[in-house]
Amino acid sequence: MRIVFIFLGLLLATEGFAQKYKGDSWAKVKASGGTLTVIYYEQPGLIYKDAATGKIKGVCADILDDFTKFVQEKYGKKLTINYAGQEQIFPEFLSITQNTPNILGVTNVTITDERKKILKFTPSFMSNPVVMLSHKDAPSISSVTEIGTTLKDYSAKVITGSTHVKVIEKIKKENAPALKVSYANSGGEILKEISEGPKFFTILDFTEYIDATRRQLPVKRQSINFGAAEELAFIMAKQTDWDQPWNEFLTPEYKKGVRYRKIIVDNLGATFLGILK
Repeated sequence: MRIVFIFLGLLLATEGFAQKYKGDSWAKVKASGGTLTVIYYEQPGLIYKDAATGKIKGVCADILDDFTKFVQEKYGKKLTINYAGQEQIFPEFLSITQNTPNILGVTNVTITDERKKILKFTPSFMSNPVVMLSHKDAPSISSVTEIGTTLKDYSAKVITGSTHVKVIEKIKKENAPALKVSYANSGGEILKEISEGPKFFTILDFTEYIDATRRQLPVKRQSINFGAAEELAFIMAKQTDWDQPWNEFLTPEYKKGVRYRKIIVDNLGATFLGILK
């Protein structure tokens, strides 16, 4: 009986997610104009609400503005962006988007084969290296093999549901079996804890490091190479039809253009532009 109750609870929770937001289909917008409903998980530099103006800003917001212009120019239809809500827990953000037709999930979601089974992705809007961050007073290392020795008294914390969970699990398995790992809902939460307590480290996106340096937090980037940068994209439910115009708009040519480069520099700085492929 308990199993039945648990299953029912999960089913109701999923239905609740699906009913929380509603959006127009692309077919409707293509025919008569309409609204693209957006939910977002805040990420400094990418998508956030400006405290002074209350406006949504960042790389993603600027790309969405360009998308509305594309729809107007190519299809002659007015598209309005409705920022319907901010989700503060990353796994819930993913679940709501997965279970709600005709909304766009906007943040730094990494494209993976596993996620492609349950979500639709736009083309990548940006490459983003993965970095290891620690308190500025932590010993400096240049290889994950040193985590089990030089940082043997340190613990790790990563964002629940992120691709960084697998990264830290691999490090623990192969290089530091005694490593204690805990989880948080956001990069901001982790950076705050690292600033206050130097005895742990994290794996985060490079954009989080940019935010930390801008805020002059006492953190440093460890010289660890995690390989190829992750590709970030916006996400949609499998049952949506919004992938069609996004595939037409978010092309390699767009990302090579002057406008896109200006978006990156304005929001993330010239240094970040220099590391993009």
